[in-house]
Amino acid sequence: MTGYDLNRIVRSHGVLYADLKKGNIYHLLDRLARQGHLSITVESGARGPRGERLIYEMTPSGREVLLRLLRQAITAFEPADTGVASAVVLLSELDQDEAIRLLKQRRHVIEDRRARATEELNVLSRPLSRLAGDHQLALVDAELAWVTRAITLIERGGGGPHRACPAPARELG
Repeated sequence: MTGYDLNRIVRSHGVLYADLKKGNIYHLLDRLARQGHLSITVESGARGPRGERLIYEMTPSGREVLLRLLRQAITAFEPADTGVASAVVLLSELDQDEAIRLLKQRRHVIEDRRARATEELNVLSRPLSRLAGDHQLALVDAELAWVTRAITLIERGGGGPHRACPAPARELG
């Protein structure tokens, strides 16, 4: 498989690998080859400035690493740390109206992301690609449900003291 072929496969999965850029793919392929996980065959006669293309093939050690990482990824649960948990703990530093406004802005961003993801995932035809897409949508839906609950809690005054309603000052003594 060429780097170009791999890039086409990645792009065909749309939103699933949106952060993986073409340059990153070639960098990763080169690194995997240096580590002995891929072999490279040079094929001449290709269009382009180099006049050749590189064909990558997984080596036995590459297959071992792939299977180990696959098993690890399927069985592990590592929640993504987006930094929002730390920010939520400090929401009381904002006044209530601003906290609600920011959370509603986050909800709008999530809703837009969900709409785009749904649109892109509708074109996936392979069952395992659809399954991966369903997993992404489940994560987005969970985040959407959480942010909606957070907005409701703060609107009801359950978000703790806010600058608009400061907690009583403690005496130093």
